Amino acid sequence: MYVVLALVLLGVLIIAHEFGHFLAARLCGIEVVEFSMGMGPLLLKKRSRRGTQFSVRLLPIGGYCQFYGEDEERDDPRAFNRQKIWKRALTVASGPLMNFLIAIVVIALYMSLLGLESIVPRVAEIEEPAMSAGLMVGDEIVTVNGQQVSDTGTIAQAISQSGGKTVELVVLRKGEFVELSIEPFLDEELGRYRVGMTFAVERVRVPLLKSVPFACAYSVESVRAILDALIGILSSGQGADQVTGPVGTVAGISDMTQEGGIDVYLQLLAMVSVNLGVMNLLPIPGLDGSRLLFLLVEAIRRKPVRRELEGSIHAAGLILLMGLMVVLTYKDIVQIFVK
Repeated sequence: MYVVLALVLLGVLIIAHEFGHFLAARLCGIEVVEFSMGMGPLLLKKRSRRGTQFSVRLLPIGGYCQFYGEDEERDDPRAFNRQKIWKRALTVASGPLMNFLIAIVVIALYMSLLGLESIVPRVAEIEEPAMSAGLMVGDEIVTVNGQQVSDTGTIAQAISQSGGKTVELVVLRKGEFVELSIEPFLDEELGRYRVGMTFAVERVRVPLLKSVPFACAYSVESVRAILDALIGILSSGQGADQVTGPVGTVAGISDMTQEGGIDVYLQLLAMVSVNLGVMNLLPIPGLDGSRLLFLLVEAIRRKPVRRELEGSIHAAGLILLMGLMVVLTYKDIVQIFVK
């Protein structure tokens, strides 16, 4: 079950990435020859009315969107090579951009619809002296010492700084406001004043106008973390042993989802989506970042690199990436059996 969920997660993100390329190409008037889910030998195919072949291939380690005239000279106005540089750059960049967009949407909707588990100013458990003072489970604390409660930190600060003096509370109980007075005691073990109550943990929905900026900030921080990890691997080899291939990624997602449920699954969806976006923007032959680099060179030189040469470089890069995937897959399988 959890393995299937992991495969669905990766499949959705790969399709979304390629759909970003596909959508931008159509908008820019570029003909799409093939939209493929997976790599290697062809399993299934269906041709659309506009001539695009939609394919499912044997190896679930990625996908691609092949454009007409991508690595060759064509005079057809629908060809990739005949388009303006900005159109080609937009088409190439739209795959990673779609991954970033998905991460933002998933996090924003998760916060707005499901909510975040937060500590709220509602009483979950009580003990002395709170019990004797009349505090009850379910009471919502509205004010403390006349100060409006915005979060549990306001209450905790008032109690810890009370010095043992009586704390005045107003709580909402069954639609009515109730005034209570509690005398804190010094918990010598913890080294702070307490009144003997525990706050509840509840899901709190975040308004969409607040969740979107948070989701954007989360994605930016994820990009920084990924880049820091890559720099660590390249500079000192730190973390290289943690790099996994498709099998290890699926196993990791499956295990973490089983332990953390829907919350962890959605967080992984966003994190892996950002990861795909970043990795595809790296200037490695065969990836989107490399194609953007060639377009930058073309813009500077005011003429393209010879299409056949560029195509050969990308093909060589893809072969090396496939070889790396095979090595990482072997490593993943060995580690699974060793466990």
